[in-house]
Amino acid sequence: MHVVGVVLAAGESRRMGRLKALLPFGPVTVIEQVVEGLRRAPLARVAVVLGHRAAEIAAALGRLPVDIVYNPHYRQGMTTSVQAALRALVPPPDAYLLALVDQPHLGLEPVMQVLTAYVQSGKGIVIPTYQGKRGHPIVLSAAYREAVLALGPEQGLHLVTRGHPEDTLEVPMATDDVLHDMDEEADYQALLRRWQQRMPS
Repeated sequence: MHVVGVVLAAGESRRMGRLKALLPFGPVTVIEQVVEGLRRAPLARVAVVLGHRAAEIAAALGRLPVDIVYNPHYRQGMTTSVQAALRALVPPPDAYLLALVDQPHLGLEPVMQVLTAYVQSGKGIVIPTYQGKRGHPIVLSAAYREAVLALGPEQGLHLVTRGHPEDTLEVPMATDDVLHDMDEEADYQALLRRWQQRMPS
């Protein structure tokens, strides 16, 4: 199964006030932590979509074997970053694992759970949940590539991910990690504490 990991890291981090991707997270940056986590999964490759301050983030990733995709339309929202990845990754893989840059705490387990569910279920859209709420990362079959590329910049990916219930599998998770991301400084500090508490002493 040929699945490509896609890290969405093009945003401006306006609410944070600092660039999320380059915040420290343990001995590395947030973006490095996310990419390293995906590289431990059985993915064919990992691509990172950049936009705001792309050169700085790309430099931080210089030692890692990732594909850099630039989204010139990043100010128009996350949908444009997904579209940029889908256009750049040719020939298309079997599926895409869409991950957020501001979930550095996730670790390998939720990634493996959604990938395994995708392979075993035959469903084209696999989404992790906690107590009925949907989170990330999600797996999206390349069968939906054209539907995603047809979305307008003001339209969210949910038009696709919620538009095919017969081909969608929700995977309940044991923790709420898949729901948490970093929009503000307090979120970042909370996720950093959560991650540090799990580290072996």
